[in-house]
Amino acid sequence: MTPASTSRLRRCNFAPGEAAALAGIWRRGWASAHRDVQVLEPIAHWLARVQAEFQPPCEVLVIERQGQLLAFMALHPARRYVAQLFVDPHLQGQGFGRLLLDEASRRMPAGWRLHVATANSSAQRFYTRYGLVRGAVDRHPGTGRERVEYHCLPREN
Repeated sequence: MTPASTSRLRRCNFAPGEAAALAGIWRRGWASAHRDVQVLEPIAHWLARVQAEFQPPCEVLVIERQGQLLAFMALHPARRYVAQLFVDPHLQGQGFGRLLLDEASRRMPAGWRLHVATANSSAQRFYTRYGLVRGAVDRHPGTGRERVEYHCLPREN
């Protein structure tokens, strides 16, 4: 039995404390992927982003075990886009990311895309192993950081 099999995937209902838990996972995951950054924004920055960016039509899915949030994905099904996907760094490699991507494919069977920072080589390896197709490199419109687009091609019938 894998750790992912003992967890539960559900839609985030933003119960008390959930936005803060998401912000913490996002901050820790981002810091882990961007070790070259000299100054990491305080948790209040990440919480404000959760509150601003994870509003409808964005859908947020979480993985939890025994009431503790372990990973999340923010997606925009109408745009066929995964906006954020983070697994708490100490839990990576246990199947949670795959579980979230499988759910993205289930919800968006016509295919979807996401962006990842070019500096985040571990995420790029994960997306490639999952079977996503690497696309164009550009810059994030807000931060200017270089990023690469990955595509999940439509399912064949």
